Amino acid sequence: MSAPSAKAWMDRLAHDLRGPLSPMQTAVYLLRDPGLGNEQREELFAVLERQIQRLGGMIDEFSDLGRAEQGRLKVRSEPIDLELLVMDTVARLREVPPRVEFAGDARTLRIDGDVQRVAQLFHALLGLQLSRSSPVAVQARIECHDNRLRMVCTVHCRDASDALIASLLTAPHPDPPDDALGLGLVIAAAIADAHGGGLHGRASGDDTLELVLELPAAP
Repeated sequence: MSAPSAKAWMDRLAHDLRGPLSPMQTAVYLLRDPGLGNEQREELFAVLERQIQRLGGMIDEFSDLGRAEQGRLKVRSEPIDLELLVMDTVARLREVPPRVEFAGDARTLRIDGDVQRVAQLFHALLGLQLSRSSPVAVQARIECHDNRLRMVCTVHCRDASDALIASLLTAPHPDPPDDALGLGLVIAAAIADAHGGGLHGRASGDDTLELVLELPAAP
């Protein structure tokens, strides 16, 4: 991962990891009140559960970054049915389901890889959101090109530029809408590289980014 500097990144990491602690501490303090009603108690337990999940997701992202730098993101390889993978990913993205189009015979493609990591890659791309206030469905087109899977994901965002997409692929998102560490695309690019492919992008207008994923197809 390139810029920011190591110190700036560690400061950012410390700040983000502290984020869930304040609501968790408040919830624990309030739960000690003997006069707390059952409904309030359940609400506070829900706060704790959300923040624990958020903190766990941050730790997973940081752990994946370390594995990426050590070349340990791909630990196994097995045939992956592309259509089933896409269907499962779309089903998990119920709040803002992506629109996915298969071109030609791309629907029958298979990939050799670590199914958990490839699923993580597709989830990061098809579920990508760059705005907290106005989530927009990703539009994706999948095709077979020179015995390689090629997926083009169109994402709408304000102030799109080549510099912005280059930054998102190499450095943490400055204000991630999912309250994580903002490393989703950095890790997605590392997963693509680990599987003999690549992930790159460009601006295709003032409000549109295109991310292009390429992976070798299984024989």
